[in-house]
Amino acid sequence: MNKFVLNDESKINQYGFRVLNAGLDLDRFKSNPVLLDSHGYGTRAVIGRWENIQIEGSLLTADAVFDESDPVAKTIADKVKNGFLKGASLGLNPYSMDNFKSAPDGNYDLTKCEVLEASIVSIPNNANAIKLYATTQEGMQEIKDSEVPTILLMAKEITNHKSETMNKFKLSALACLAIALSADQEHDADAINSGILKLKADLDEATQKINGFEALEADKKAKLGAELVDAAIKAGKIEAPERETYIQLHASNPDLAKSVLSKLQGKGSLAGQINNPAGNPEIKSMDDFEKLTLSAQLEFRETQPDAYKSLFK
Repeated sequence: MNKFVLNDESKINQYGFRVLNAGLDLDRFKSNPVLLDSHGYGTRAVIGRWENIQIEGSLLTADAVFDESDPVAKTIADKVKNGFLKGASLGLNPYSMDNFKSAPDGNYDLTKCEVLEASIVSIPNNANAIKLYATTQEGMQEIKDSEVPTILLMAKEITNHKSETMNKFKLSALACLAIALSADQEHDADAINSGILKLKADLDEATQKINGFEALEADKKAKLGAELVDAAIKAGKIEAPERETYIQLHASNPDLAKSVLSKLQGKGSLAGQINNPAGNPEIKSMDDFEKLTLSAQLEFRETQPDAYKSLFK
């Protein structure tokens, strides 16, 4: 098996950057895994294909399968087999200079790129040499090695330019008021982000409180409806199987539910108990009234309006 390391993201090449495996786009390479002789152009440079392309930890590895019907490929295959050739090199399209990111150690990381090919080379610039390509409308053309330092320098300049000049924004007076910043001046992105995060946190807190109040009111309304319906059942106005129907009616239209239940006659209504000496004690005072459940108080108010008014004179 001719297994090669095509990329080691822990290694820095001679240009001063690492190629991160997480940013490798392998789709085109896997669909057309050409094995080239030293990044050569044309069909004659194709000496085989790559198989078992995979990421293993910090390594991108693949197996070289040589076209031994080709005399050039056969010669190179023999040199690999006999240990005279050991180097492999990736051909990459970095898409944009913005994908060269400054690393904490002073070098650069190529964070996103497309793998176009991989070659057998005589002297890799490190454990895995790199060849850079640019894709244009006219086709693919090689970026000269001498241009790579310029690319990195330009990437650094772009990064510095962004951090120095593109990190300040001028907001409208209304926007500044919303996130507690001074109007008519530029603000750093960090300050704007901080204001937005605080505004979002305040909004979330207010929303949570509103939801809590709404839930509390809903609970109170549900309890009141249940008590009113249960009192109607106890008074014989409705049957127990109708309980859920009237509770739903109260939830959607409390006034209608109260009106309907108050007009129903029952065998054991509170009105009958008040007028019946053998029933519950008469409601003669506010103390008697306060001893009733809330639903009983509501029923008393609906069924005995005169007696109810006399309590509050």
